[in-house]
Amino acid sequence: MRRLFIICILLGCAGSVSAQQSSLYSQYIFNLFIVNPAYAGTRDALSLNAGYRAQWVGFEGAPTTQNFSIHSPLRKKNMSLGMQFQNDEIGARRATSFSGAYAYAIDFGGKRKLSFGLQGGMINYLMDWEALTFNERNDPAAYAIEPNKWIPNFDFGMMYITSKSYLGLSVTNLNRPGLSENELSDARLSSFVNLVGGKVYGVSKSVALKPGFLVRHELGGPVQFDLSLSSLFHNKVWLTTTYRYGFGMVASAHMYISEKFHFGYAYDWSMNNMATYQSGSHEIFIGYDISIYRSSNITPRYF
Repeated sequence: MRRLFIICILLGCAGSVSAQQSSLYSQYIFNLFIVNPAYAGTRDALSLNAGYRAQWVGFEGAPTTQNFSIHSPLRKKNMSLGMQFQNDEIGARRATSFSGAYAYAIDFGGKRKLSFGLQGGMINYLMDWEALTFNERNDPAAYAIEPNKWIPNFDFGMMYITSKSYLGLSVTNLNRPGLSENELSDARLSSFVNLVGGKVYGVSKSVALKPGFLVRHELGGPVQFDLSLSSLFHNKVWLTTTYRYGFGMVASAHMYISEKFHFGYAYDWSMNNMATYQSGSHEIFIGYDISIYRSSNITPRYF
């Protein structure tokens, strides 16, 4: 098992392959800012969000991710700022990132707007090579990536938003920063194109449905997608089921304690070959919106 996992790490971080370093979340529908920087400021409040994800529980060296984000519109409502912090650990590799975002929105009236966002920051990669076991200790490719490396990173996004629907397109790792550039290795972060969308349909005064999707395409690599269906009850409780292509299913529950405070939990279970080696993934999310500029929060919150 451990040997198999070490092979996966090396294939993703060394050699001539393109390194896939894009964190996976299951509750992004409640914080689209982690998918698209153009979402910044769309909640008309100072929005604080935190999440923790433990993936593939029971699998040695499995990924764990912590994320904190904050974003808010400026006094001029067509501009917004945001910040993100993320710590992602998998096996012998830890990546910590800090980034800032700027978004500009064009208001078409009728609660319709088109927003553009740009995000930039730094990622610190730490590699604990001594934690791994190599069959060939003298193989220089095994240590091709520096044990402590800082790299810049940039993302861009655009999003069309109405009171009950959204459609966004974003590109992450625009600059494809390199983790290692020498004659033995040219490992780089892959660029991803993300297409996300959803629409709310009222069923009754107390029930609403929101189908949604997320398509993630690694440039030069495979296409992944999520198909979800969320149910809102009494403008307080969301229950969501998601099919994740090539992986399995996700079930989540999200509750609004008040207009400002909300939290959720998601459980992922595999329906592929990984199911034998782990017992699923757990994710918790907490969000808090603070009204600023004497503006009131929009109720109910659909996204």
